[in-house]
Amino acid sequence: MMSDIQHYIEMHKDEIISDIKQLVQLESPTSDKNAVDQAGDWIQNAIKRYLGITPNVIKQNETGNHITFEIGEGKEQILLSGHFDTVWDKGDLELIEEDNIIYGPGVIDMKTGVVQILWSLRALKENNKALNKRVKVLFNGDHEGIASPTSRPYIEEAARQSKYGLVAEAATGEQGALKTFRKGIYRYKIQFHGKNSHAGNDHEKGESAILEAAIFTQKLEGLTDYEEGTTVNVGLISGGTGINVRPDFAEIKVDVRVVENEIGQQIDEKIKNLSSSNEKIKIEIEGGEVRPVMERTKQTVILFNKARSYANELGFELEEVAVGGGSDGSFIAAQGTPTLDGLGGVGGGPHARNEHINVNYVSDRTALLATLIEKL
Repeated sequence: MMSDIQHYIEMHKDEIISDIKQLVQLESPTSDKNAVDQAGDWIQNAIKRYLGITPNVIKQNETGNHITFEIGEGKEQILLSGHFDTVWDKGDLELIEEDNIIYGPGVIDMKTGVVQILWSLRALKENNKALNKRVKVLFNGDHEGIASPTSRPYIEEAARQSKYGLVAEAATGEQGALKTFRKGIYRYKIQFHGKNSHAGNDHEKGESAILEAAIFTQKLEGLTDYEEGTTVNVGLISGGTGINVRPDFAEIKVDVRVVENEIGQQIDEKIKNLSSSNEKIKIEIEGGEVRPVMERTKQTVILFNKARSYANELGFELEEVAVGGGSDGSFIAAQGTPTLDGLGGVGGGPHARNEHINVNYVSDRTALLATLIEKL
């Protein structure tokens, strides 16, 4: 038998989907503060309309502003987290509907999750469900590509005050598994300073920064250990001024993923202690941890089992998965707060041109989020 929350959400399914499309059409690439803040304005207005709350806006100078508000009462707190910036530049993708699939920039990563948070709270409010815990919501506008540098302190502070963390990032796979573990992420910018010379007349007088960067890249990639779960990826390289000039500058950017924080610290030390093969080349290394490991603790397992039992009551199965991608859920879990991630849209293609959600899952997943908030 359908619960009153399920019934309410199903009755408003078309409105929820309309809100998702509206927010997706407000394109909000992380690098465009004005665009991110316009999407944030829409969210603020929705909070006022649906919950009768005027949210607090944490203004930023360079990144998108952050939005936070509280609802409910109680000594204990639940933290709901989501971001509304996207990886896509304006015009990269367009919103397309095909049968039960909606494609568009940020539709699964993670504007559907933001809308589902708002509607789960609206469903609880309009069905007069009393909350035995205070619910704090924090939406940030600085997530994609830059790893939430300005919102991280606010997320961590809220997590320390919370009994549970619920993150409405995209679910995993077309069946929508929740994430109970995420790898930690380290990132580096490494610059090489050599000496230029004419490639034809004075080749021997130059010191190639690009050559040293290539040798360094081999050393870095050699730190990858698949059995250990560690990957080191040199994803960007630049340098030089011309094909006939020995390059006096090169730069590489490095992404590292680890399954344990201790391993991350060890890799960080190894990278920072790597030496040049050419003493005439100066090397500068910047970077380190940007997201800690989101550990699957006993408390996380207990929380997931509760979510799975609620899903069964709502009429669907729920699975868990470990992933390598980054999320603000890592900041929450690192404060010792049991955290469930992946409570947002179900579909596929985050960061890919086929990014999409399956609208058939919207009602169930919104109802699950509402049930978690109510029962936890």
